[in-house]
Amino acid sequence: MDREKWNALALVALVLVLAGFGPWLVHEVRSLPRPVALAARAHQRIVTLEVGGLTCSRCAAAVGKSLESVRGVAQVDVRYREHRAFVVCDRAVSDSTLRTAVHRAGPGFLAAVAGS
Repeated sequence: MDREKWNALALVALVLVLAGFGPWLVHEVRSLPRPVALAARAHQRIVTLEVGGLTCSRCAAAVGKSLESVRGVAQVDVRYREHRAFVVCDRAVSDSTLRTAVHRAGPGFLAAVAGS
């Protein structure tokens, strides 16, 4: 094949990849926090919890509700398919308090801090 055919083939492949992953990429970019929101949260931290026992959206809702009840927690995002919870909280909230809140949601839930 000559160069023009390879270029056309590469262009078609690129268009197909963008068509497949484009909506996902747009969703991910839109979910990023805005710089103003980040500056307002300078006194807070983000904790990533690995949560065991999450099997459905109801489980995620129970864990999320329990985490939201902790004093100092501003925002919670629980993703049961990833077995993770992302918590935005004051710096004074301890990791053990968050782990305890996850366990309080039900006896089958366990949590470990993946990052903060």
